[in-house]
Amino acid sequence: MLTEEKQPILSIRDLNIWYGDKQILRDLSFEVQQRQVTAFIGPTNCGKSTLVRCINRLNDFTPNFRSIGEILFKGSHLHEASDATALRKQIGMVFRKPTLFRCSIYENVAYGAQIAGVNQSEHLDIIVEKNLQKTGLWDEVEDILDETPEQLSTGQQQLLCIARALAVDPEVLIFDEPCGELDPIETVKIETLVRDLTNEYTLIFATNKRRQAARVSDVAGFLYGGELIEFGATEKIFTNPQDNRTEQYVTGRLG
Repeated sequence: MLTEEKQPILSIRDLNIWYGDKQILRDLSFEVQQRQVTAFIGPTNCGKSTLVRCINRLNDFTPNFRSIGEILFKGSHLHEASDATALRKQIGMVFRKPTLFRCSIYENVAYGAQIAGVNQSEHLDIIVEKNLQKTGLWDEVEDILDETPEQLSTGQQQLLCIARALAVDPEVLIFDEPCGELDPIETVKIETLVRDLTNEYTLIFATNKRRQAARVSDVAGFLYGGELIEFGATEKIFTNPQDNRTEQYVTGRLG
């Protein structure tokens, strides 16, 4: 259910993105409200990953990346933040494939807090347990915290990545195809968690799975050919789209 309208936590205005001479995104404008799941759907290579990587400045590392337009985070220009690392603590990201550090399960979750200056073991213990509890992983790993995560299933590893992202208390958490490597049972766990996390966080969810977006999101945007074709309440996007291309995509006749 949509919440009452508040000041948007993110505002994108006339955003255009290029990699070299190739334009990837064209004139995107939309707002992301707090404590909602905003999903972006569209076929492969439509610009979803490029968009979400812009929101936490991961494209800063991409050769020949160029952008015009504005991305505002809580009213401030995103690219005016001098410390991109600090920004990524506020805007975290979870990728398609679990990206874990070569250390213990405990250290994976504690890493961000340690970088932020938390050193007392009792405080780190609380942070690790709290965020593993949030993801539903605590009972499964409580007795193996000192072991590496290699023994975990792919779904458990993805939950561990989410716990690590949550451990630095972000305001926004971005999911870029987080279930792309998961089986149906693991996918349900991630989708359920995404819905639960809206009590505390603003979530952005990129996926090319139409039904998944319909299940997890409050608001949806349809990207096609680098353009934002339609953006609005998820129920309306999927049941009463205003653009014929959106209607063709959500019914499986396009893309």
